[in-house]
Amino acid sequence: MHRFLFVTHSHNKLSEAERFLDMKLQHYGLDLPELQSVDVEEVAVHKVKYAYNVLQRPVMVDDTGLYVDAWNGLPGGLVKWFMQRVGDRGICDMMQVAKERTARAKTVVATIDDEVNLNIYVGTMEGTIAPEPAGEGGYSWETIFIPNGSDRTVAQMTREEKDHYSMRRVAFEALIRREESMVPSVGALLER
Repeated sequence: MHRFLFVTHSHNKLSEAERFLDMKLQHYGLDLPELQSVDVEEVAVHKVKYAYNVLQRPVMVDDTGLYVDAWNGLPGGLVKWFMQRVGDRGICDMMQVAKERTARAKTVVATIDDEVNLNIYVGTMEGTIAPEPAGEGGYSWETIFIPNGSDRTVAQMTREEKDHYSMRRVAFEALIRREESMVPSVGALLER
């Protein structure tokens, strides 16, 4: 992971990534264009390719979407604009007519070493949209999302509780597993 420059302006994302990877990351606050897509994987891939083309070095980005089943997956990767336009209260108000409140948060971590070696790592957190916003400890949509197995929004949780449910943690754990699988074991090195 040391070879990747983490491209983000978000101190929250940086802090979580460093915690989940258990290391300090080099990071850079490049303004990345936001592809207008519900598919957060498309958004992350577009961002990581852009960052690589600008910085010409191995980079890593992450992006998160919120997928509401009653809305056929909206807002997905467009959640930032939903939050800017209607906010957490507006989303809860629009959900009042929905029979089903199930949703999922999905984080995609994308890395690229060169123009062809691109990898994506996905983490999801299943849950429901709360009847009203609650909590002060989160950002963006975390005040309205209740993970399965909890009765509180992510914003109401302690850091440890949030980490337990975190879709970002799951995505970074997938990255760690892949990175570790690419490093030969000490035994394999000694056998050569």
